[in-house]
Amino acid sequence: MTLLRFSVSCGLAAAAVGCARDATFTEPLPPLAAIHWVNAVPDTGQQDMRVIDIVSNAGLFDANFRGSNMFYQRIEAGSRTVRIFNSSTDPVIASQMLQETTVPVTANASYTFIHAGFARTGGTPARTVLIIPDTPPTPAAGQVAVRAINAGAGLGNVDVFVVKRPVVATTVDSLPDTRAAANVAFGTAGVYTTVAADTAAADTIRVVFTTAGTKTVLAAVVAPAGVAGTTTVNPIAGSRIAGSVLTAVLVPRSVASSAAPQTAAFLVPSTVYLVDRRPPNTAP
Repeated sequence: MTLLRFSVSCGLAAAAVGCARDATFTEPLPPLAAIHWVNAVPDTGQQDMRVIDIVSNAGLFDANFRGSNMFYQRIEAGSRTVRIFNSSTDPVIASQMLQETTVPVTANASYTFIHAGFARTGGTPARTVLIIPDTPPTPAAGQVAVRAINAGAGLGNVDVFVVKRPVVATTVDSLPDTRAAANVAFGTAGVYTTVAADTAAADTIRVVFTTAGTKTVLAAVVAPAGVAGTTTVNPIAGSRIAGSVLTAVLVPRSVASSAAPQTAAFLVPSTVYLVDRRPPNTAP
């Protein structure tokens, strides 16, 4: 009995010490990277993209065509296995896997993960995963930087213009002769281009995509303006906020009679903007 009481007492004491240690212990963060997710498949319904090799919050869920996360999400470094599923409340549909791929993730690096191409049989290019490394520059004072990715299935190679115009439709005649990137193939990215930040509401940056070798406009969407920082709130990246770096992803129109959205905005090619670098903090 004496031995038993001693054992129980020690066990209770150890448990108490263990609880005290747990309460004050801070678990270190694992090596992390950053990732954008984009659904650019124009002929199917909602999708879920998720890391499945480890427990992770990284992913994009219930994403319609053109769904994305504009701001980066943390993802643990290593060889990550990502699966893409149909998104549905019906377990049978939700268990249908569309794609599985391995993503090599390096600590402190950043990536754009795009599911693009056509899901329907015979569509060209066929559905695929694009993994684009992001290496955003640090713009000089008063500058912002922008880059383009061609995820426009069926649109062919494109030229890219970065223009500053009043908020009106960009026409062929209004485009400059100098291109920010030329003959950008499906699945590839142009280089970052640095321009002066917008200084007024009418001074609007937009990335314009045209058919390669022409000034025939495919998409010309105004970049997000952003929000200036204050001494209590940090800025939100955008074309009017110096230090911001943006990526413009060209996406095609939705395919008629598919499960992709069919409202007017989806019946023409468009642009999804992502933030690759935030402007410097202004708040403590």
